[in-house]
Amino acid sequence: MTIAPINVSGSATNINPDGTVKSTNSFSDKNSFLLLLVNELRNQDPTSPTDEKQTLSQLAQFSQLEQIQNLNTTLSATSGFSQVAQSAALIGKTISTATDTDAGVSGVVSSVSLSGGKTYLTVGSQNIDSSTITSIKQ
Repeated sequence: MTIAPINVSGSATNINPDGTVKSTNSFSDKNSFLLLLVNELRNQDPTSPTDEKQTLSQLAQFSQLEQIQNLNTTLSATSGFSQVAQSAALIGKTISTATDTDAGVSGVVSSVSLSGGKTYLTVGSQNIDSSTITSIKQ
């Protein structure tokens, strides 16, 4: 993920002159959020500092964003393991597959693998996308 560069005036380039965030960039990245917060603190008027409640609110939002990202990472990892565990139950069973463009394959599943977020079953010498299974037999 990239951090928005800072221009010569010291403000992030993803910030409009009126202080709003440009619509092409979102705060899905905690580094962008932190960069904006630091720039806001750096450029505040010393005679009228930022309200403490507002600063605490922004820090709480930053903390929530980080926790949501951590949860998303955990859920993604768990989802992959869950897919493999469910597909592992197919080892030793006969499956049949078919797609709109392929007549399909039929055979005994010998192993399971996960690649690119998809679960693949090994039938003979072929790796089969588990989403193409049309039947399962003992």
